[in-house]
Order: sequence, then structure tokens, then C-alpha cells
Amino acid sequence: MIIMKKLLEKIQPADLIALVLMCGGLVLKFKGIDGTVGILLTAIVVYYFGDRTILSPMFKKKEEAIVLGPIEDTIRKIAKQEGVDPDLVVRIARCESGLDPGAVHINEQGSKDRGLFQWNDKYHPEITDDIAFDVEGSTHAFCKAFKEAHLSWWDSSKKCWDV
Repeated sequence: MIIMKKLLEKIQPADLIALVLMCGGLVLKFKGIDGTVGILLTAIVVYYFGDRTILSPMFKKKEEAIVLGPIEDTIRKIAKQEGVDPDLVVRIARCESGLDPGAVHINEQGSKDRGLFQWNDKYHPEITDDIAFDVEGSTHAFCKAFKEAHLSWWDSSKKCWDV
């Protein structure tokens, strides 16, 4: 009891909150529930324990299955519906954003490349953030550009996807 009392005297309220949140986050992660709360709780774990490499093996396969599988499947489905080679569309999205629909790149002149296909906000103002960051909207827009012979818009990453 004395040891517990001394330990509690040294622990700050923020430490207790972080411990509770961390445990809750790990429970959510192991149950497959993710999202903003899971990201916040994971950030707390990283802040308190440093590098996530200790936890990575536990989450890596599950995260890939949850995130990348459905994104790639959606891209392939839409490309097929649009009559565009699904393998090419996936390769370009993988090269441009790593299949991350939330990817953003700020260019030297200040313009932003956004989403799976890195739609530039200066050169493609018709592609809103809602479209650029949406897997389906972005893929439909890419297929439309492809069918209109605008594949050259992605020439900067061509060495990556043109195999």
C-alpha cells in the first residue's frame, strides 16, 4: 500500500489520463476499431513510448487489409466500369500517393497536389478537395482525364508506373 501511495504521488493527472487513453486505444486497435479516436490514442502511445516499431507488427497487416485492400478494390472496380486498364490506374495511384487518399504535397510555388492521383489545385481547379480526397470521385476524374488523352498529366511519375 505504501508503494502504491508513493507511486500515485509521483504520477501526474496527465499521466493517468494518458494511461487510460492508451489502454483504451490498444483495446480499440485489437478489436479493429479505428478512426480519429484510434489515431489520437496511437499518438499518445507514440508520445509516451517513442517509436511505434514495437507495436507495428501487431497492426501492420490489419491496417493494410482495412485500408489498402478496399482502396485498391474500389479503384479497380471503377476503372473496369470506365473501360480503363485497372492495373494501370492502380499503378499510377500507388506511384502518385502510395494509395493514400489523404496525401498532400505542397509544391515550391505553393500549389498543392491532393489525393490518390495528386490533383494539383492550380492546374485543376475543377477538382475540388471533396473530389481529390475521395477515392471514388478521384478515380472517376482520373478515368475521364485518361479517356480524354490527358495521361501526360502524370508524366512526372511515369518512370514509376510505366513498366
